[in-house]
This record gives sequence, C-alpha cells and structure tokens, in this order.
Amino acid sequence: MKQTKISFIIPTLNEAEHISLTLDQLQPLRQRGHEVILSDGGSHDNTLLLSKDQIDNQINSAAGRAVQMNAGARIASGDIFCFLHADTKIPENIDELISDSLTGKNNQSIHWGFFNIKLSGQNWSFRIIEWLINKRSCLTHVATGDQAIFIDKHNFKKLNGFSNIPLMEDIEISKRLRKISRPVCIKKPALITSSRRWEKHGIISTVFLMWQLRLRYFFGASPAALAKTYKPHKHIKQPNKQQLIVFIKAPLPGFCKTRLTPYLSPEEASIFYKTLVKNCFNKIKVIKNTDISIYTYPDINHPFIKSLNKQYTTTCHLQTGANLGERMFNALNESLKTYDKSVLIGTDCPQLDQNYIDHAFKALDQYDMVLGPADDGGYVLVGATKIETQLFDSINWGTDTVLKQSLHNAKKAAYKTHLLDTLWDVDTPEDYIKYQNLIQQPTTQATSTAQET
Repeated sequence: MKQTKISFIIPTLNEAEHISLTLDQLQPLRQRGHEVILSDGGSHDNTLLLSKDQIDNQINSAAGRAVQMNAGARIASGDIFCFLHADTKIPENIDELISDSLTGKNNQSIHWGFFNIKLSGQNWSFRIIEWLINKRSCLTHVATGDQAIFIDKHNFKKLNGFSNIPLMEDIEISKRLRKISRPVCIKKPALITSSRRWEKHGIISTVFLMWQLRLRYFFGASPAALAKTYKPHKHIKQPNKQQLIVFIKAPLPGFCKTRLTPYLSPEEASIFYKTLVKNCFNKIKVIKNTDISIYTYPDINHPFIKSLNKQYTTTCHLQTGANLGERMFNALNESLKTYDKSVLIGTDCPQLDQNYIDHAFKALDQYDMVLGPADDGGYVLVGATKIETQLFDSINWGTDTVLKQSLHNAKKAAYKTHLLDTLWDVDTPEDYIKYQNLIQQPTTQATSTAQET
C-alpha cells in the first residue's frame, strides 16, 4: 500500500532564533518519506542559512503568511499539506496522526483538520488561554495558524488555497473548508506553540487584541483594516534594550586554539576550546534583562553550535568580514540597529563573568565605548552605543598593540571611552597551564586598572 506523503510547509520571516529547533524535530519525518518546505518572506537574519541542510525545498516569496503558504503549496509534492509555524513543537508521530485522521477507514469524508495546542509559558493564565482556544476551535470548526492546519491536496487546490489577505487567512479558509467537510480535531497529544506573543506584549493586552480583531472580522471589517491594528502591536519594542554578542568558532581540530599546539594536539585543543565556551555560557546565562546572540565562524551548522543555540535559546549568526575588525564591526553594527547598547565578548577569558559584563553595560550609560583590556595588549570585551568603521581600521590583530591602536582610533572618532579591569585570556601553553592552576584556585583576582580616557 502506498504511503501517504505529507508536505510540511513553514512560512518564515527572520526566524533564526527558533527555526533550528523546529526543523530538528522534522528530520525523522523526512527519513520516513515526508517533505519539509520553507517558504521565506525575505529574512535578513540567518534563517535560510540555518535551514539549508534540513529542508527538502525552499521558495522565496513576498512577505505575508497567506502568500508564503500558497507559494510553498505550489511546489509541494505531498498528498496532504500541513502548515506549521516556525516556533511549534510537534508530536513525534504527527505523520501517523494526520494520515490516520484523513485516510483511516472511517474517515473517507473528512478532508482537513487541526491540533489542540499547549502554550509554552508556565504562567497559570496560559492554561486558561489554551483551554479557551481549544474549546472554541473544536466547537466552531475554525482553526488558527498555530494549530497546524492540515488539508488534503485535492481540496486545498479546489479552494485555490488561502485567500491573499494580510490577516485572518486561517479563519477565512476554515470557514470555506467546513462547507466541504467537518474537520478532525486532534486533541492528544497537543502541539506546543510558543507563548512569546503573550509574553512580549502582555497577556491581558494580547488576549484583548485577538478577541477584538476576531469580533471586528465577524462583523465585516476588512483584513487590511485589521492588519493596521495588528502590526503596531506586533512591533512594539521590547524592554530589553541591550544585547550581549558572543564570538565563537566552530570547534574544528586545527582551526581553534592553534597556538596551543603542539603542546596540545589539534583534537585536544578543540576539546579544550569547547570547555572554555561552555564555562563562558555557564557564567553569562544568569545575566538579566539582556538578549544574548551567538556569532560563529566558519560553520553555523556545526552540532556544537546548534546545541548551544538550543540549550541557551539564543539567536545565531554567521560572522561576516575579511578580518576580525570587520567581523566585529558588522556584528555590533547589526546589533545597534535594534539595541541601545551592545557588548561583544570572546570565550577565551576564564575571568569574564556576570559582574564584569554588567559593569560594561552600566558604563555605556555614560560612555560611547567600553573596552576590557587583556594583559597581552588586546582586549576581552568591546561595547558601544554607536559604531563607525574607523574604530577597527589599521589594527594589527593578534599583536600586543591592539588595545593601544583601538584607543587611538576611538580618540580620533571623538568617542568617550571607558576601560574596565585588565583580565587575561588563554592563548599560549603558558596560559593553558595558568588556567589549570586557576581551576585549583578559582579565587584569582583581576588586576585593577579601571580608568577613563
């Protein structure tokens, strides 16, 4: 008997923070013969880069869920289309649940369906919200996009897909589908969908907005008019206005910590580098009111990088630029488009901790730039409230003049700069031995050289 093939179609727009986790869980389904299609609406983050090895097909489209989902459906080869949001956790046997519900012996007249949901947030109010969503959708036969609506291919094409409207496309197609057949509502296991919308904008205000939009739509308001109400809410700025950027390398033997060889073999140096990175993240994960982002090089899809991204729920980007200066400038420049303050660190400094980074962010309330000097003439941290290319021009990276040259550039740019305490990082075999001693004596103190220039 021929297997029923399902096409999982995911509309995306700047979903780098979530897409890897979503695609990871879909890989067993691909191995079982189903397909995953990404329909992107013009992402300018690393969504596409993170996805490229975990999907069967990708199509670029104009932005808008309806347009993107229709574009994905046009290239889909499955018998059933399932439309997933990029931040949804699915049951392991979602393919069996969908196939059985539409092609089972007693379900010949059912052509579409959806899942009950569970919101990811732990607040008790989310239990009430998800209960109301599930009850409403099962009683009214009207589903929302985060319930993984699935439709057999024949009837999706018969309806010409989603209506090309900026909002309410899920409700609109549900009303047309229920004229063809009643839906199947899969109650257990439920999908886990992100509660970020409620957490970002406030539970009460989000619930009020959603019900207001639905009520207005019921009484005939156009989706275009509703979209004008929805979009300002969608783009309210978050209270976290500072970002910590962590520069790391993919832990490839012979690529990272090369100055530790031949004291350590390339493989040993790579393992040690992973230890430094993990220690760094264990210290910075407790920093409050700060968004953390990984910038890696040269392989963003390395398993170690992906595990960090998953464990600490950070955003992940590929470093771009011909040298370290260009890569740092590009990362800080991108960050400062969104945040008021940005601090960039590496992972080679065992003394770098929450207090040190907090001090850096606090200093940026009064200064344009902050630097954390290293005792080898470089620095372990750089932060800024504004950024210009000349700050990183004509610097001899990897030498003992890096800090001096950076301060010179900052002075030429009329930047008010603050220096933190001097720390040390692990670059040489001597540093490695010092690190081993530090493990035995973790109370080593930084040399105090705090000053302003």
